[in-house]
Amino acid sequence: MKKIVLGLLSLIFMVTPASAMAATLSVSPATGTFNQGCNFSINVLVDTAGVTTDGTDAVIIYDPARLTANPPIVNGTIYSDYPGSNIDAANSKITISGIASVSQGFSGSGVLATINFTVLNSGTPTALTFDFDPNNKGKTTDSNVVERGTVVDVLSSVTNGSYTLGTETCAAQTATPGNPGGTAPKGAVSTPSATQAPLPNAGSETLTYTIAIVGSVLTVLGILGLALL
Repeated sequence: MKKIVLGLLSLIFMVTPASAMAATLSVSPATGTFNQGCNFSINVLVDTAGVTTDGTDAVIIYDPARLTANPPIVNGTIYSDYPGSNIDAANSKITISGIASVSQGFSGSGVLATINFTVLNSGTPTALTFDFDPNNKGKTTDSNVVERGTVVDVLSSVTNGSYTLGTETCAAQTATPGNPGGTAPKGAVSTPSATQAPLPNAGSETLTYTIAIVGSVLTVLGILGLALL
């Protein structure tokens, strides 16, 4: 019996497709010059690299002594629900969480959210840095892109932002690429995946992990039942 179970488990892992793990998070613009007392906007972008996802968490570290993050965060439209968008100046952190609908995951690229800032002080450059540990895929408190149905974190890389803070007029602000004057690019490019069988909403990673484990157990039990008949 033990050999049958081990053989079936090996078969399941062999036929399960491996994730590409190539999704990315970035900010746009990634560079620019913004001036003291002036406002500018940053788009947080996600590219799933063809993977269908249940959700994305972006955790961004910033310097509240140099920048004020102005609420509210403007959520995008690529996910159906955004339960975790929050500015935490006390901990120098901005969090954005987008969750796909029960019936349809998201695959493609687009704007996860837009954050509006005001420059407090000029001087040395400041940064927007994703909290992301590429060597710890099991970490759930940093940025991640979750594959639909498997709960695998497929985020492979991030592009942080670095900005010069000057003293010129607001009209003199520049941003690269293609975002002059801090005006956020319009809309989101979205290529949703085809409708899939309903899955429980990925409201938390714990819930999604539980569903994945239960599904695997039921699959093994079903195959074992057939083998014993």
